[in-house]
Amino acid sequence: MTVGRLLLLALVLCGIAAAAVAQEAAAGSGERTQDGSDEAPPYNPVGRRDPFRPFTLSIRPEVNVPLTPLQRYELGQLIVVATMWDVSPPRAMVQDSVGMGYIVTLGTPIGRNGGIVTAIEPERVVVEERVLDFYGKEQVNRIVMETPKEEGPIQAARERK
Repeated sequence: MTVGRLLLLALVLCGIAAAAVAQEAAAGSGERTQDGSDEAPPYNPVGRRDPFRPFTLSIRPEVNVPLTPLQRYELGQLIVVATMWDVSPPRAMVQDSVGMGYIVTLGTPIGRNGGIVTAIEPERVVVEERVLDFYGKEQVNRIVMETPKEEGPIQAARERK
């Protein structure tokens, strides 16, 4: 029985010694800078995205310009009622959800996302919105608003350039 206790004591002492050696090796494996100190090098954020900037941050500066009635609506809330493309400049009439009609021409600001009417064609109006993506690049979204068909509700089709 004493031999068993001696073996157990030897195993415990070997385990404690191995743990001490491993802890000493972990403490000694810290990274060193070029001058030999144990301090970490300073963080250089050049070319990297700020990890603490929220995703919904608006990169464009906000300008307090009064909005027109058409800029207060989402494009899905407006319906193209009529188009006149044979006149110069071409015109279209859009209607909001309460039945108020607005006449638009090329260059008319429309929608909450800064859209501008770029084309008026037979039975449709093309609006371009310039939006910034997650990485700050400007994307152009083309929204085609068509006159409603007789059988169902209108849908605004979105195309990405």
